[in-house]
Amino acid sequence: MVELRDISFVVGNKRILDGVNAELGERRFNVILGPNGAGKSTLLKIATGMSRPTSGLVRYAGVDVTTLGKERLATTRAVLSQHVELAFALPAEDVVMMGRYPHYGRAPSPRDREIVGRALEIVGMSDRRAQPYPTLSGGERQKVQLARVLAQIWNYDEPRIPKYLFLDEPTSSLDIHYQIHLLDVARGLLDFDCTVVAILHDVNVALHYGDYFLLLSEGRVAAATDSAGITRELLERVFRVRAHRVLDPEAGEQLWRFTL
Repeated sequence: MVELRDISFVVGNKRILDGVNAELGERRFNVILGPNGAGKSTLLKIATGMSRPTSGLVRYAGVDVTTLGKERLATTRAVLSQHVELAFALPAEDVVMMGRYPHYGRAPSPRDREIVGRALEIVGMSDRRAQPYPTLSGGERQKVQLARVLAQIWNYDEPRIPKYLFLDEPTSSLDIHYQIHLLDVARGLLDFDCTVVAILHDVNVALHYGDYFLLLSEGRVAAATDSAGITRELLERVFRVRAHRVLDPEAGEQLWRFTL
């Protein structure tokens, strides 16, 4: 479980986060939702240990993140951001190997190389492993980055040790095919004692993949709920839109449509 306890973050006179409390459950796909400027990315950085809150604390499975050394933190949680730029034209497999850096000393072992190969296979990039990273398409680069974070917290065939994957708007620049593939892979990690925490913008996509939802508004928690708690009144209040439920006749599912 990722516990957020009374998290506040202040920059100058601006309070970005104000007393955020949440429990993001283990082996669940937890989604952070909210409008631009709500504090989502700031909260994710604090939850990953990349930033420290002005006040409050973060715990993984009851352990204060600030007490974890850099090595242990790096092998416990991984972060996939929207865009990752590289200064050098490394082959795709070398980019994925970066995820194994916390696990070895001077040189990767055969086991590290095996994990990199399998991570590339999972994201469908085995045939591009030798291709220079900058020559890949945007979607392909994001798949390589997904393979990197998979390699970092690899848990597919090891003892069941809790791992945490954080996704910071990972699908914002991807086409529909890549979005579905990335989120399907992330969702599949729940079967291997991995907890996923993702910032997503599309409410319908979030409801399709998510188990638990933390909605932020102006740096505060507007709601922390499962899908049953995502109501029209809540969405209209948080996003300042008009929300309508519509039926997809083919899938037989209710979807949200929004207007101003």
